[in-house]
Amino acid sequence: MGLSLSICNRAMRSSAIHSYLRAPGGRPMGRPGVRSYTTIQYSESDLDFVLATEKDFGQVESLFNAETDYMLSSYHSWLRERNRVVILSKRQGQVIGLGSAHIVDDGHTALIELVKVAASEWGKGVGRLLHKKCIKLMRAMSPEVQKQSFVTALKIYRGYRVLSKQSRSFLRVPSINVPTLISEVISNMKKRGDEYYEPIPLQPDDVPSIFLNRTVIDTLLPGGRIIQRGSVFKPLESNLDILLSRDIVWRADRKGNPQALSLGSAPNRGPMGNRIFVIDVFGDDLSAVKSVFLSQLQSLPPLQDNVICLLSVNPSLSPQMWEFCINEMGLEKGKTHLMNRYIAEGDMSVIMAKL
Repeated sequence: MGLSLSICNRAMRSSAIHSYLRAPGGRPMGRPGVRSYTTIQYSESDLDFVLATEKDFGQVESLFNAETDYMLSSYHSWLRERNRVVILSKRQGQVIGLGSAHIVDDGHTALIELVKVAASEWGKGVGRLLHKKCIKLMRAMSPEVQKQSFVTALKIYRGYRVLSKQSRSFLRVPSINVPTLISEVISNMKKRGDEYYEPIPLQPDDVPSIFLNRTVIDTLLPGGRIIQRGSVFKPLESNLDILLSRDIVWRADRKGNPQALSLGSAPNRGPMGNRIFVIDVFGDDLSAVKSVFLSQLQSLPPLQDNVICLLSVNPSLSPQMWEFCINEMGLEKGKTHLMNRYIAEGDMSVIMAKL
């Protein structure tokens, strides 16, 4: 199915889309932005749901205040992306939540990429309502949407099945000469006799032949999925077209029979001024994983800012990679050192019944 609906332009004229967003004006229930310790749960009539615009960015920015909030950097590009919705929940004119979802997998899956709620509104049901609105809009855009997927830190998410998991490390790259550091680390590895692969930069023409290879899908990709910056995609040509349109560094330890693959997202500035570099590595061969990780760091442009690296690897390698990064490379621990991320998927009919 050729999906051509753009939420940024055509959806603005679509009464079908906007019918899902209309809600009566909210009744006064406390001041927005002030933390409440009551058990109030919002209903749809308490909030206004609108399509996000460029003009909303100032308020949206206030939702992101953690040093690893890299998703804010996607806001402007999301507004222009086809087959995507970006929804804001407002309370008395103030933005208190944002949800974004994308139709992927040849039009059959609603990928929930972000549900963000102001800290003052946590626990009041805003996230659930945003989630519900995103799903309804996905169904309006494409009736063929059958499944819903996302990456979550929660092991158990009602109505979903876990396909696989990754382990994410939060690391700080000190303000040093990164190329020199990487050269020294590689030299030390070779002196010890450690196996080292010279990683291959993958060109756009290389990507389909590797990522659509059945052996690669079954042995390297977690749950048979491509993970990029917290988003999950089936290995399909249409999804690779989406990923190849993004600013991604693709690496493999070798083109033939690869043992490790990696996607690195361009460093984005976080809300606290840090540069955030997200690296997803696939494979369970430790030497190959180390090699593609080092190659990703080598691809970094010269940066004066302190760089935060969010590294995701197979959980079986997490302890060894943590040891390697901290003790051998001299990288610094972040506030949240390690966490698991679960790749979850569910049937749309089941999820809608629970929302």
